[in-house]
Amino acid sequence: MKKHFIFLGAAGVIYYSWLLALIFVAFIVGYESNKSISYPALILGTIFVIIVIYTWLNSYFQKEASGDWLKLPYRQKIQLQDLKIKWQWKAFDIYEARGKLNTYLLLALKRKKK
Repeated sequence: MKKHFIFLGAAGVIYYSWLLALIFVAFIVGYESNKSISYPALILGTIFVIIVIYTWLNSYFQKEASGDWLKLPYRQKIQLQDLKIKWQWKAFDIYEARGKLNTYLLLALKRKKK
């Protein structure tokens, strides 16, 4: 079963900072434009939306019989050595995942099962 998540820690701060910088530049270009429709701002906003959708669809961890796998949007699948819940509250779980080289913090949302 695939679980989508938001990755935290240093990797998440760097990745999401660049992503948010893109939307801020789109807003700035849009507000500073003399025209009613700013095509450069529209293009930057569209690129932002595409990257957000790509990030959501390509960020997941998966539990299988062979082990736990982590997929980040900018890397190939990584096999995890250790996956444990570090903290949980209501609908949120924060997992600590250890790969061969790095440790990742992942924020996952729980869904109610019907």
